[in-house]
Amino acid sequence: MSRCLIVNADDLGRSTGINDGIFEAHRRGLVSSATLMVGFAAARDAAARLAEYPSLGVGLHVTLTGARPTLPPERVASLVDAAGRLPRRPEAIAGFDPAEARAEIEHQLRLFYVLTGRAPTHLDSHHHAHAVPVVLDQMVAVARAAALPVRSSTPAIAERLRAEGIPTTDRFVDAFYGDGATLERLLEILRETGEGTTEVMCHPGRADDELRRESAYAEPREREVELLCHPAALALRRELGLELTRFGAP
Repeated sequence: MSRCLIVNADDLGRSTGINDGIFEAHRRGLVSSATLMVGFAAARDAAARLAEYPSLGVGLHVTLTGARPTLPPERVASLVDAAGRLPRRPEAIAGFDPAEARAEIEHQLRLFYVLTGRAPTHLDSHHHAHAVPVVLDQMVAVARAAALPVRSSTPAIAERLRAEGIPTTDRFVDAFYGDGATLERLLEILRETGEGTTEVMCHPGRADDELRRESAYAEPREREVELLCHPAALALRRELGLELTRFGAP
């Protein structure tokens, strides 16, 4: 049985600097997949450049935290605060109205089609929002209707997806982040990749002014770019015979 590796860069479209870093880490490094945040202005920049990178799989990074909804706030009143913003973190998601959560997810999916002219390879979520039951229920419904795979961020999500017959990977790794974004950890992840398909989440990017203003995770993205393109990591991937792939690849 082959050992397949999906290295997915989250937050494509969040800023032009993130776009630059993700495309660089695909062109020069291990990134084989990304997920697009359609509600940000830089999503248009990302979509316009996708033709240059036909081998990059691109899914939808469903965004229900840390931003504004793509629907008018009055259409999704349970999702937003008085200023019309989505909650900063997933802890506040439990009170979402299921119908409004689904409407926002479906609208983001429609925007993905409009921006890119194609279907996403898969669905995942910003801050792992689909670990919250009310969001997972709606992600499952949308994924089933659109015949899309979904990220298995937790063992509980993986179990639910398999029970529903929704494609997902055999394993999901989120250890390459923050203090864990080191060359030693990346090499360890590669060595530990087993048979089947493993997704490794990452967040490469170039730290532009917009990102520095609005995110605490800005400069570390620069380090991720360099590590994902590091000669030692590329050599080890080849030595181990790991096949870089994307969601939905034959």
